Amino acid sequence: ANMADAQSIRLSVDLTDAPRNIFHSQLTIPVNPGPLTLVYPEWIPGNHRPSGPIANVTGIKMEAGRQTLAWQRDPIDMYAFHVDVPAGANELRVSLDTITNDGSAGASGQAATSNVLDLNWNQVVLYPQGASSDDVQVTASVAMPSDEWKFGTALPWLSNLQSGRNVVVSFKPVSLATLVDSPLIAGTHYRKIELTKPGETPAHVIDIVSESDPALAMTPADQAAYRKLVAETGALFGARHYLEYHFLLTLSDEAGHHGVEHHQSSDNSVGERTLIEPELQLMEAGLLPHEFTHSWNG
Repeated sequence: ANMADAQSIRLSVDLTDAPRNIFHSQLTIPVNPGPLTLVYPEWIPGNHRPSGPIANVTGIKMEAGRQTLAWQRDPIDMYAFHVDVPAGANELRVSLDTITNDGSAGASGQAATSNVLDLNWNQVVLYPQGASSDDVQVTASVAMPSDEWKFGTALPWLSNLQSGRNVVVSFKPVSLATLVDSPLIAGTHYRKIELTKPGETPAHVIDIVSESDPALAMTPADQAAYRKLVAETGALFGARHYLEYHFLLTLSDEAGHHGVEHHQSSDNSVGERTLIEPELQLMEAGLLPHEFTHSWNG
C-alpha cells in the first residue's frame, strides 16, 4: 500500500451541522508519491453484509500541499477512489461530507436530531486500500455542535477543550479497527449511570442521551437490574476482556432505532419515553443484555 509506514492518519470530525444530518470530516494521510487508492469501509461491525453507507458520502476533495488533486472513482468498486500523489508530497489531505439522514449503523432512520447524535466512525473515514485495519493508526478529534452537548464513548480520550462555543474532544491514537468499533453518542440532555462501585475495574457505565430531561429518569429498580446484569455476565462468562464497558443509549422518536454490538460498548437507540413508560420499557428490556452478550461471542 502507498502509505508511509508507522504513521497515523489524523481525523477531525466537525459535528456543528449534525442537527442538519451532515457530518464533515478532514483526514490527513501519510503517503508516498505515485498512484494511491483509498477505500471507504465496506464491512462494518454488527452488519451481516457489505453495507458501509457509501451512498451517503459526498463532497470529496483531495489536496497535497496547495494543489487540489483530481481523483477518480473506481468504475467497478464503488468503495474505492484513485488519486496520483505528486512528487515531493508526503501527506494527502482529504475532506468529505457524510449525509446521515438514513442508513447509519445498519439502521434505517437518521443519525442525528437537534438534540442527539450517533457517530459511527466508519461513516467518516477513507484509508489506503490493502492496509490492515489493525495496522492503520488513527488519531481522531471531534468538534461538538455546541458547548451544551455531552458525549459517551468507549474510545479513550485525552482532553476536551473549549474553542469558542464549541467543545473539541481529542482522542488517543487507536487502530482503525478499534476506532470503527467504538461509536460515540452525544446530546444536549445527557446522564451517566455508573454500574460498578468506585475504583472497581473494569468500569461499566450507561451513557444516556435524550430529546428531553424527563426521559433520562431511569428508575432505581432498573439501575439495580443493570448492576445485576453486570454481575451475572461475570459469573456466566468468567472473564472481562475489555478495559471498560459503555452501554450507549439514545432516547429519541426521531433518530433511527437500532442495537449494535461492539467490543467495549453497544450502540442502542430506542423511543424517547422507553425508560419512563413501563410498556415501552418491557418491549426493549432485552436490548442492552443482548448487545452486551455479543461482546463475548462476537
